[in-house]
Amino acid sequence: MSDISVVGLGLMGSALANTLQLSGHKITVWNRTRGKMESFIANGADGTDSLTAAVQASPIILICVSDYALTTTMFRATEVADHLHGRTIVQMSSGAPKETLKSEEWFMQHDAKYLDGAILGGPADIGGEDAQILICGNEDAWQRCKPILNCLAGKFQYMGENIRTAATLDLAWLTQRYGVFVSTAHALLLCEAEGVDAGEFAKTVAGDRAKLIAEIVHSGDFSDPTATLRVWNAAHEHIKRHAYDTKINTEFPDFVSNLLNRAEYAGYGEEDIAAIVKVLRGS
Repeated sequence: MSDISVVGLGLMGSALANTLQLSGHKITVWNRTRGKMESFIANGADGTDSLTAAVQASPIILICVSDYALTTTMFRATEVADHLHGRTIVQMSSGAPKETLKSEEWFMQHDAKYLDGAILGGPADIGGEDAQILICGNEDAWQRCKPILNCLAGKFQYMGENIRTAATLDLAWLTQRYGVFVSTAHALLLCEAEGVDAGEFAKTVAGDRAKLIAEIVHSGDFSDPTATLRVWNAAHEHIKRHAYDTKINTEFPDFVSNLLNRAEYAGYGEEDIAAIVKVLRGS
């Protein structure tokens, strides 16, 4: 039996699986596209042809897919759900706080423990001392998983049993990011209007994330993103939906959503998030 099964091998899921493997843990991997499993299998991981087999292979199932809806679709299949007894599910997909409650309830109904996690960073951060992951849920389950999961982040924090905590703080963290993206784009337009080079902004007053955006705009090359504008737009939908669901003020998420949707419509979806400056320029 493996120590842990990793379900979902996109950029983030692959980073998680790679770190677990490099840390000496026996892993099983499963992805709907088998090609993404090959490099892990070549390095000693077990690869399965079905999600059911991945669930059977390990006591801990780490899920990192696009959203909770996909998790629900995959695990509700009878042939999968029937094998959840005694497993611990660690969900690190993106979603809203209310979705965590539904997931916890469903997995508990199938006699599985449930932990919900949020990764505050990108794939390149995983395994580093500055990487930050939040997790919440059943404390006994966390204590059993901790020796295996701790390798994923230097700052791995257990946030208590309120299952909504990690997802809530993830949305709050992301909201700050969108604020940086939009304000940096405007700052660059301000500099352009006064004949000040984007490179000067990057070197002098820009914070770390703003500096990266400014450097991309200065280079004019938006083609090599860690996460595409399309991915950022999809993630922002969780923030916007949460605002409407909870009836809090929606002006900021509405503005950001409008800007990102315009950027996608203009054909910038596969570019870096810095491409929003092109929309604000009207170019």
